[in-house]
Amino acid sequence: MTSIEFPAELIERTVLANLSIEVSLSGAGEITSTASGVASNLCSANRTISLDELVDMLLDRKNIYMEETTESDLKILLERLQKSIRSVQHAIAMMNPVSS
Repeated sequence: MTSIEFPAELIERTVLANLSIEVSLSGAGEITSTASGVASNLCSANRTISLDELVDMLLDRKNIYMEETTESDLKILLERLQKSIRSVQHAIAMMNPVSS
């Protein structure tokens, strides 16, 4: 048997050139990624995860260590999540206006 080695960069470029990835966020806080193209036929093309699961994965102790997450990074994340909460609360309030 004969083998041929291909540079990983060549394979990566070829796969990515024929792949399209779409990421969407539902109103219920689910993030869905969908891959389409030639390469998506080789593996699962859809993945859905809830926003809170994604945050929990980020905050896992091993992940924080590997990503070298700082306290400053986490404070920025907290500010962004709080801003998101206010935006959702505002959207809910707009759907249910209080009668005067």
